[in-house]
Order: sequence, then C-alpha cells, then structure tokens
Amino acid sequence: MYSRIVKLAILLLLVPALFGAGFGYALVNYLEIPDVKELESYRPKAATRLYADDNTLFAEIFVEKRIPIPITSMPEHLKYAFIAIEDVRFYNHFGVDFRGIARALYRNIMKRSVAEGASTITQQLARNLYLTPQKSMKRKIEEAILAIQIEREYSKDEILNMYLNLIYLGEGTHGVEAAGYTYFHKKAKDLTLEESATLAALTKSPSRLSPYKNPVKAVERRNVVLKRMYDADFINKKDYERAVQAPLALASLKAYEKRTGYFIEYVKQALEEHVENPQDIYTTGFNIRTTINLQMTQYAYEAIERGIQGYRKRHPNTKSTPEVALVAIEVKTGDIKVLIGGKDFAISPYNRAVQAKRQPGSAFKPIIYLAALEHGYRPDDTLVDGPISFTNPYTGAVWQPKNYRNEYHGIVTMRRALELSLNTATVRLLDSVGVENVIDLAKQLHIDSNFAPNLSLSLGTTEIAPLDLAAAYATFARGGSYLPPVAIKVVATLDGEERYREEHIGEQIVSPEAAAMLVDIMQGVIKNGTGRSAASMPYVLAGKTGTTDDFRDAWFIGFSPNLLCAVWVGYDKKTNLGNKESGATAALPIWIDFMSKTLTHYPKEDFLQPVAEY
Repeated sequence: MYSRIVKLAILLLLVPALFGAGFGYALVNYLEIPDVKELESYRPKAATRLYADDNTLFAEIFVEKRIPIPITSMPEHLKYAFIAIEDVRFYNHFGVDFRGIARALYRNIMKRSVAEGASTITQQLARNLYLTPQKSMKRKIEEAILAIQIEREYSKDEILNMYLNLIYLGEGTHGVEAAGYTYFHKKAKDLTLEESATLAALTKSPSRLSPYKNPVKAVERRNVVLKRMYDADFINKKDYERAVQAPLALASLKAYEKRTGYFIEYVKQALEEHVENPQDIYTTGFNIRTTINLQMTQYAYEAIERGIQGYRKRHPNTKSTPEVALVAIEVKTGDIKVLIGGKDFAISPYNRAVQAKRQPGSAFKPIIYLAALEHGYRPDDTLVDGPISFTNPYTGAVWQPKNYRNEYHGIVTMRRALELSLNTATVRLLDSVGVENVIDLAKQLHIDSNFAPNLSLSLGTTEIAPLDLAAAYATFARGGSYLPPVAIKVVATLDGEERYREEHIGEQIVSPEAAAMLVDIMQGVIKNGTGRSAASMPYVLAGKTGTTDDFRDAWFIGFSPNLLCAVWVGYDKKTNLGNKESGATAALPIWIDFMSKTLTHYPKEDFLQPVAEY
C-alpha cells in the first residue's frame, strides 16, 4: 500500500518542473482543472437561524447545516487547533507541503502501511470544492495543482476562512460556527481552547469520534490535538495542562429542537410568505427573530406531562393517553409565545394546534354571546333555560339539545347562562340573534372553518383549529381588535439586510364596549362558573371551558390582560376521553399549571374598561 505514497511523492515533486515549455498547460487542460477564480463568487449553502424572543439561537433550518462567518469572528486557538492537527506548516508552504510528504512517506514506509496522509488544508479545500472523494492518482495530481493555484490567488487567511466554513464536523454540521452551536450551544468566537480542540479532533472521523457517540475516543483525540498545539508552540504549557484535564462538557443534543419542533415547522410555513424563493430558506441562510419564549415552552411541557399523569390516575387501565395541544399568545402584540401541537414532536410531528380542527363544544359560546352584545343585548338581559325541541319541516326529525346532567335553571341572565355554560339558554340566544350573524362574526374573527347554518352551532359542532380559536379569544381580551397570531418578527439576510419586519395593525372587529362586556362575563366563568378551579389564582382572569357532548374533546381557553392560553385534550381518532372528562377536568388543570408559572413574568393588571357605561 505504501508504494502508492512513493509514486505520489515522485509525481508531486515533478509537478513544478512540468510547468514549463507548454507541458504544464497541456497537463492542466488534460486534467480539466477548473478556474479557481470562481471561488470569488462561490457561496456555500447556509443554514437559516431561528432566534427566540430573548435572542437565544434555538434552531437551524438547512440542507447543509452551515453558518458562514468571517475569520475575524474565530478565536486564535480555534484556527490553530485545526492547523495543528491538519497542516502544521500551513503558513509556510505554497499549497503542497513537500516536507510533509517526505515525513508521511518515511513514517508510512517504517510502518509498512498508509498510517499518515500529507494533504494540506489547501488541498483539502480544493478537494471539497472541486473534486470527488474517489482515491486515485489522477485526483491527487488534480488536487495538488488546484492547491497551488488557489495559493497563488488567495491569501492564507482567505483559504483558512473558506476551509473552516466548509469542513464537515459531524451531526450534519458544516463549518465551525454550526458545529460550535451543535456541540456546545456557543458561537465560534466564544469557544474555549478545549472546545476548539474537540471540534478539530472531528476532522479525522466525524462519526466515529462524535463526542455524543464515543466521548472517550473524542477526549483522547482532543488531547492529541492539544499536544500538537503545544508541540508547535501554539499554546503554552499551563494552558495545555489545564485543557487536557478539562471534562467534556457538551450541550444536550437538539435540546431546544425537541421542545420547539411544532413551532419550528409553523415558522417554516410562515417564512414562505416572506421570502421570494422558498428554497432560499434552506440554502441561502437567514437570521429569523421569532416570538417563542423557551422558558414558557418548558413550563408548557411540564404542565402537559402532569396533566397526562393526572389522566392516567383517573384511568389506570388505559392503554394510551390522549394528545394535547397548547397555544400561548401575548394579548397586546399577538406574539405566539408557545405553540405545542402534541405530546412529543419526535413521535408525532402532526401539529394539532394548527392542523387539527376539532369541535370546540361550549368554547364556541363566547362568540355567540359577543354577537348578541354587539346587537344590543346586555349581560343582565334574561334568557329561558329549559327543555327545548326543534322539528325539521322537511324530514320530521326532532332535535332536542340538553344541558349537562339534564339540569335546567329557568329564567337566567346572559351572564349566568355563560358562566354555567347552559346549552338550551344559548340555543335560544342564537335563534334570537340569528345564525348568519354569528357565522359572519366568526369569519370576521378569521376562524377558517365550514360553518353549518343551523342552531347546533350553539353546541360548538363546527370544527375549529385551536390556534384560530385562541386568536379569536385574544381579540376579546384586547378590546375587540383582531391581530393575527405572530411567529416571526424579523427576517434578515446573514449580511444584516432586513427582508421583512412585522408591523401588524389591529383590525377592530367589534366595539370595545361589547368586548369589555363579554370579558366581564367570562371573568364570572372563573369566579362562579365552570372554570372556578382557577379562582384561587392571584390574577385577573377570564376564560371558558369547552366539552363536546360525547367527551371526545376537552378545552379550556383563558386569559389575563397580558397572556392568553388555549389547551385542547383529545384522541386523534376522536374516541371518547372517558366519562366526565370535561374541559374543567382534562384541560383546565394543565392551563392552571402553565399560567401559574408564566403570569409571574407579567405585571398584575386589570382589563381596560371602555369609557361608555353598559
């Protein structure tokens, strides 16, 4: 095997001599050597970076996971870690290191195997940019000629910069910036000496030496890099001795992505509206400032897990547990702080918060009451709550809506009817206000559903996506002004050019007076009604439970003046959750758990009241 090294050494030593009397020109053309000046316009595929509301980088979207950065953003010890292990004489050769070839040749002959290579960083760059990984004498000659040409056209720092942005470093990452984030959740400029050496150690075998898969081997190879740096006088003895003793402190692999998968997928779809070519999202690279709050997302997953544990206790013999969707929206801005579409994105990426339309049950009633308030009704106007039936004049079929537990209250105020979620009183209210008026209002609230124009609308039989219903409730909370749910605040190129900045203006759907009256009634749902489990929370709150009559869907949507949260619980196959698994039982505990933690991040405020009295 080592005979190949001998042949290669002889050929490479002859290459400079061949460039004379026209032979070099013929050889270059025969080998079809590309023009290295094309590097000036070369733009590698770059990842799009997603930042949370506190500017934390939490995800990347990519074909090749690469974040190009200038060499000035790389610490010296990072650059010298790669030079030490890959090409210690990088600054002293012209693309091909004949001294290195001779050294490798000698060692390989002594070991009677190809134990050490002699490719310079420039040769590796040439191979990565222009050539195939196929091992042949022809490719080696092409690689050497290209390296010499690259060195004639570009400075050493320009070459090193290209190399450090292109090199593959495992876990799907290309370049030191992406690798620094993946392994340590740090930008390259913040990497320590030992972390830089860990990245440089990956060049030999990114998979086999992955610190996630083989931490012992990774540390051994890291320490080889550090020894090479010390031997080359790139670092002093004190730093060397400290670094080789440092523990391998890795970031949790894809820790953020595990919690934010549903939000990331939602952002991907939203991004397509803000870039000219959707493919650019995966190849050109953007910096995206999003609305997600990572701490709140953590709170949400913890609340969901405890909610599922509670369900298991109530149903100890169940073979499977239901799915949960949770959406949290900042009332005043429309910013989506949390978007969770299921228990586990890795197991089921289907986003139930956005894609799954389910019957909201009584959670739809506030829209009916808002339509009534907008048409002149007042919270203390009375309704009849008692048995009722309707006969279809065409089929003769009889529809008899019933209250939960078949309990009726006679004459009740609108306020009390919504607090107790009385079905028959609401059916009568819908009949009086007009089905078409309610459907029109729902559409104005941007609820994208197929509404059947009949009185069953009062029982929430029209299927609605949780995010749509959450955005409608947020409209109540902000005084009747609709804002679309916002996931993206700014889209900028990697060079800092802004392509999009979110600047939505509220759309007034109903009067502030009507919205304020509805919110006042919905505060009573928590103080005196179906949401009274949340009454002990020390905040001003309003909300509504939702339960379908067959217990297939359980909802609670509630809000403070600052934050709204919608929780849905149900099975994908629309099977029964179990007897008495109402919104108050299945969804409200999750809501209380989540909001108890998140509301501490907001000031305690009351809902704004309009000037007009009602």
